[in-house]
Amino acid sequence: MDKLPPEILFAILEYTVVAFYCNKNELLKLRTTCKLFDEILKPYALRTLQLEFTRLDKVERALKPPDDGALRRIGHLCRALYLDMMVVRDEGEVRFLDEMFDRVPTMGAFLSGLRDRYCMNESSFTEIDYRRRLGTMLEHAPNVTAVKLNLPFQLVSPGQYRAATMILGNSFEALAQRPEGSETLKTLVLENLSDSSVVRLWHNPQDVKNIIGAFKDLRHLFMSVRRHEEDQTHTVNFRNRLWEMISKAEKLESLCLVDLDADEKLHRDIKTSSQRDWSLEDWQFRCIPTIRKPPKSVLPNLAFLELRQVEVMGCGLLSMLKCFCHSLRELYLDGVYLKTVYSAESPQDANNTLWIGLPNVRPPLNHRWVATYLRQIRTQLRVCRVANLGYDQYVMGEEPANNATYDLTDPCGLSRTLEQRFVEVAMGIKQPPTADGSPVAYWPEEESQTWALADRDAASDVPCIEDWHATRYLAAPERNPTSSWQRSIDGQFPNCNSFTLNMLHAFADNAYNGMAMLNQIADQYAAAALDDGAATDEVAALIFGPPEDVGGGNDFDEVTEWM
Repeated sequence: MDKLPPEILFAILEYTVVAFYCNKNELLKLRTTCKLFDEILKPYALRTLQLEFTRLDKVERALKPPDDGALRRIGHLCRALYLDMMVVRDEGEVRFLDEMFDRVPTMGAFLSGLRDRYCMNESSFTEIDYRRRLGTMLEHAPNVTAVKLNLPFQLVSPGQYRAATMILGNSFEALAQRPEGSETLKTLVLENLSDSSVVRLWHNPQDVKNIIGAFKDLRHLFMSVRRHEEDQTHTVNFRNRLWEMISKAEKLESLCLVDLDADEKLHRDIKTSSQRDWSLEDWQFRCIPTIRKPPKSVLPNLAFLELRQVEVMGCGLLSMLKCFCHSLRELYLDGVYLKTVYSAESPQDANNTLWIGLPNVRPPLNHRWVATYLRQIRTQLRVCRVANLGYDQYVMGEEPANNATYDLTDPCGLSRTLEQRFVEVAMGIKQPPTADGSPVAYWPEEESQTWALADRDAASDVPCIEDWHATRYLAAPERNPTSSWQRSIDGQFPNCNSFTLNMLHAFADNAYNGMAMLNQIADQYAAAALDDGAATDEVAALIFGPPEDVGGGNDFDEVTEWM
């Protein structure tokens, strides 16, 4: 080993780091090979420090106390923190499950374990313990510039919970009060951020001050958002508070927003709701919060924007794009549904909101054609990639069936996808003629807006799917400026915590078993009651209580898919 030139040895070990991409523990073992290996590999292997449930839980800490001496020795090498609190439960959540499984005695041990071990309390860990531990890590790791925080993942969501808010508030406080001389925070990933947490924190002036301190130097922000309240006033409040929070990052260069409430299991070009499913107001308020009234700072440096797995109102999306049009250089849309209202009394209004628009027609007044609008507001996009675009249609009246096709059909007869055509129109690429030679063009609202007309010839070679498809394009981390930190906060190793995965699966499995036993009890009561002539509704009320007492929803199916 001593005979190898340093350059070759460094190259070998750098290749080894790449080879152990998904196996960081094995790389840590290589450090023990020799002193030279240790010195070379330490900056890679120790780039990210992790804080998760087992490092806080008093039972686990009694078995394996934290080594603060080791933290002091290696802290200066750390560039990122991975804070995984997804396994933490909330007293309200456990209380809800306790009431649900009241008639299933065998679930008692499971629920007791959730309350005593996985809720924040004196027997597990408190918010003071969390704040103190995170503060110690930041004190000994002054070079941290990136943080990923996974907030608690709730199995059921019948109401407001406090655990996630306490963890989020204490995290902001620790980040805002880092020791003098520490590097500023440049990258922040917030997973499973709830509407309740955002609104609650904004009611406390000290929390707002901490948010400002944590966000002031951010360059990259990723947020996956989950909503637990459907009240319209709360929704408006959440939208305003969320964008006020984001606007505190005045130096922000990239932003990614993901809606965890949207259904991502199966993509459809058109998904339909009607008055049978929601009121029009409730359907409208299910969209991702977008800027309506711009905050004082409209993120003047935002160059990269990604929206993923979201539903948007056309006016909200256009307002957001207009706010960022002067700085935006790259736009990524993946799994985005444009909300549109269809009425049988005025079917022509179905084209009021379109992804691309209609060819050879100027957009009428109050029509929102997104790709055409991007040209009108003079965006200087150098990259535009989209995937899985669709329409979220709300049908007025009793009968949801209709013949609306929007702009899903290629007017040139080439069977190009909506996504490919959107990118071409947004980027100003001239469209080919129809089969009979008629020209195809997308016009701006006013004849004087000549800058909005297509001015680029299509590439002569066969188009590649990566030329328009967001998922395929962003799969390469080196060209993903918006969401690569979700998978790897340090850009070196994927964020992975097998303990959290296993425990969430165990929680979900136990909850499923409890539901199965409830169904068995219901069947037994139903059979016995029917023999006695009781009505089915009476049986259900006997077992589960009045319908208004059940409430809530569950996210059991999401545990595997979301992880």
